[in-house]
Amino acid sequence: MNKKGLLLCAKYSVAPNYFGYCGPDKNLNLIDHLKENAGDREVASILSEFETLYLNLRFIAAENRIKDLFDSRVVEAYWIGNRLLDHVSSRDYAYLLSEKFNLQKKLGIKQFEKIRQKVMSFRMYPHHSFHVFNIFKRTGYDPSFHTTQTMDECRISWGKVILPKQSDKKLNTTNMVTVLTKPLIFQKDKLVFGKDIYRKIKLDYNNKRFLKSVQNGDWISFHWGFACDILSLVQVANLTAYTQKALDYFNS
Repeated sequence: MNKKGLLLCAKYSVAPNYFGYCGPDKNLNLIDHLKENAGDREVASILSEFETLYLNLRFIAAENRIKDLFDSRVVEAYWIGNRLLDHVSSRDYAYLLSEKFNLQKKLGIKQFEKIRQKVMSFRMYPHHSFHVFNIFKRTGYDPSFHTTQTMDECRISWGKVILPKQSDKKLNTTNMVTVLTKPLIFQKDKLVFGKDIYRKIKLDYNNKRFLKSVQNGDWISFHWGFACDILSLVQVANLTAYTQKALDYFNS
């Protein structure tokens, strides 16, 4: 049981689960486990009920001959991005989307065929952002179509923690932090990053906090407005690169 991988996966899964978008109704369990730094079989059981997440992790692990789908390298590949994604087959991924995700039924034959042909023509990675930007209809419990705003919230974003001005200290309370980040925008019919903005990010869930040492200058990831983790510079570079690949794929 890979405790580090399970807890990393829970950090990124807890926000959409909090809003009821995907996974079982076990959000309080996930938050409590994160707060106590307890990665165990219960966490693995909960995460296995996130259909899209579970199938992608299993695929990445299999393509890289890694037995544990919650290996921290596999989890990082899906949520942030790393070299494991370069070792997967586009043909195999097209099969996964068709047979396991059942996208043909969810999206309709015409829309699915466009995606399938695109996967076979351009490299698509089993990275969270590729699914967010390019599978236009949400495949969790919410069957509605993505908008620019929901894509921006659903992707894993990142930003640099910035101390507020002396006159605006209320932005950085015990349960919120201000980051400098780039939002998604549509510009000339292309989905691109906009200019830097300041954004307030939540650090706790119902007064329960698992990131306890966020400091000025840290890079953090966030999902649906909630902080996920503190990132290394290598992770920032990887998340930037694979998110850009997903945008390029969307715009191609």
